[in-house]
Amino acid sequence: MLRKIFVLSIVVFSVGYSKIFVDGIGREVEISKKVERVISTVPSNTEIIVDMGLVNVLLGVDIYSEKISKELEGKGVLNTDRLNEERIIDLMPDLVITSQHSLSKGKESLKVFDEIGIPIYVMKTPKSLEEVKNSIDEIGSLLNENEKSDILKNRYVKELEKLVIQNKISKKRVYFEILNNPIYTTGNKTFLNDVIENAGGHNIFGDQEGWISPTLESVIEKNPEVILIGEDRKEIVEEIKNRAE
Repeated sequence: MLRKIFVLSIVVFSVGYSKIFVDGIGREVEISKKVERVISTVPSNTEIIVDMGLVNVLLGVDIYSEKISKELEGKGVLNTDRLNEERIIDLMPDLVITSQHSLSKGKESLKVFDEIGIPIYVMKTPKSLEEVKNSIDEIGSLLNENEKSDILKNRYVKELEKLVIQNKISKKRVYFEILNNPIYTTGNKTFLNDVIENAGGHNIFGDQEGWISPTLESVIEKNPEVILIGEDRKEIVEEIKNRAE
């Protein structure tokens, strides 16, 4: 009898101190209400956590997120294209926030973590600046920090409104190079395309959908007036300048 009572108390405790969330691919994920050790595998999600003032909860990030904050130096231990089982299990986080881009084997990629009991929450990738607000809300709920996410969202909305007002001008042809080998950029229906359009530009690959890998010839043929690269890609500036020669 005592044993039955003890087991029941453990179940009630577990339910009382966790929440069930439905992630971006329809899975139910049980997450503790007190999340102190987080792994983020996507830079956009990492930036939200950092901008909420919660960089201290990040014990591991992807290799690109490491450059977002000085506090993340040395914590870039994961690639964005797959979930490194060994590294994640070694770190034993309270929560892993990831995206479908990291599921190299689809839902099969999550099986080992489900067996061990490491919660993996798969975020939907925002397709517009408007949807970024949803991501901020979502991460605030996951970390039980809704007040901080509301502050960040309000700041984001105000900055976005200023951006739109300031750039109601004739649009220049813009090309954003994410990777150079192979060439990787954005078409329409992505938040990055939305950034370009709202900043007063016209994405030269806006007639294609999603994240794409065009040929160098097609980039040259579209003759962009402005070429953008990420801050962490400065070393390819000279290569880009010399391509048409």
